[in-house]
Amino acid sequence: MEARKVYYRLTGIRAFLFQVIFTVNAIYFVTVAGLNPLQLVLIGTIMEISVLVFEIPTGVIADHFSRKWSIVIGTVILGCAHLLEGSIPLFLSIGAAYAIWGLGYTFFSGAEEAWIADEVQGKDLDKLFLTGSQMASIGKIIGIAASVAISMLFSVQIAIIAAACSFFILALWLAINMPEKHFVKMERTSHSQIQQMASVIICGFQKIKNNVILLSMAGVSIMWGLASEGFDRLWEVHFLEDIQLSASSAIIWFGLINAIALLLNIGLVKWIEVKASATGELRFVWILLIINSILIVSIFLFAISGNLWLALASYWISSSLRGLNAPLYSIWLNQRLESKGRATMLSMFGQLDAFGQIAGGPLVGWIALSISIPAGLITTSLLGVPVIFLLWLAKRKMVGEITSVPMKQISE
Repeated sequence: MEARKVYYRLTGIRAFLFQVIFTVNAIYFVTVAGLNPLQLVLIGTIMEISVLVFEIPTGVIADHFSRKWSIVIGTVILGCAHLLEGSIPLFLSIGAAYAIWGLGYTFFSGAEEAWIADEVQGKDLDKLFLTGSQMASIGKIIGIAASVAISMLFSVQIAIIAAACSFFILALWLAINMPEKHFVKMERTSHSQIQQMASVIICGFQKIKNNVILLSMAGVSIMWGLASEGFDRLWEVHFLEDIQLSASSAIIWFGLINAIALLLNIGLVKWIEVKASATGELRFVWILLIINSILIVSIFLFAISGNLWLALASYWISSSLRGLNAPLYSIWLNQRLESKGRATMLSMFGQLDAFGQIAGGPLVGWIALSISIPAGLITTSLLGVPVIFLLWLAKRKMVGEITSVPMKQISE
């Protein structure tokens, strides 16, 4: 099967399965497993620590052996993690499940983008990733409806277990249909695997350190991590406690809220795709600057809103813009990285995001617990301010690169 078709189906189906689970996760954790707020935070922290620990080792595996099989293995591990989560509603088993989930995630984080970038040989990456984002959004919308239906007909636990088993079917389909024709293995030397991995890591950090644009992008990844965890953990509680939505109808409310946010995201991605097609690489930085400037304001408005409709409007804007950040950043980053070692470098950037989430989640959670939930969300908004400076720094450097080329040509 053609690589593009496999990529689109993979992103859509996996997003569908994730959304079936994540739509009811909070309800499952609180009402079925009986987790307290501290345990909820610890589960997220365990997951992010697992991602942080395994991100680079699994990236090295993808670069040395096979990106296809790295993705297949990761999909199987995700199925195992969610099966454990849904089967035993206890804190220890759920914590273990999300430690396993972090491992599974890192097997395809970086490897997936590197695989498809090589299979299409770098052609039309912007359109590819934006379309992939749209497919994921469609999968999520269908997943929300399926999650609500299964949960109301059976239970939230059944919804999680059914999606978990479906990951095994997806892995089998990928093993049969996923092509890998343009993979270039990194050279192996007489050194041990650990020495090779250390060498790759050192080289990767040197590339980031000596490149202003990559350094700025690394900073953006960290700051997004710091800000994202707090928003992800607090928005539902903000609606329930501050806006005072009815807890009895929470699954339907949150399903509708997320569905509308995703529909907005699909429309915005399509608009960005059309607008961005006529310009160069700088377009991504400009668009990211605009998106993140609006995002800071919208999260702040969401934090201080006590009115349902203002909260809904500001949440929908925030969620839609956050959904645009990932594909635009992915296009920009892939254009800046060489094919050889790309998976490892992408994994390194993913590790920076995980580090930010590990640090940011407890910080924002502590502020929300000590002061108020709106105070925690305001902190999340403020953590986005450095992103604007870092994007501006990268833009200035890129403008300098563009203007320096004609000067060199004139001098020659």
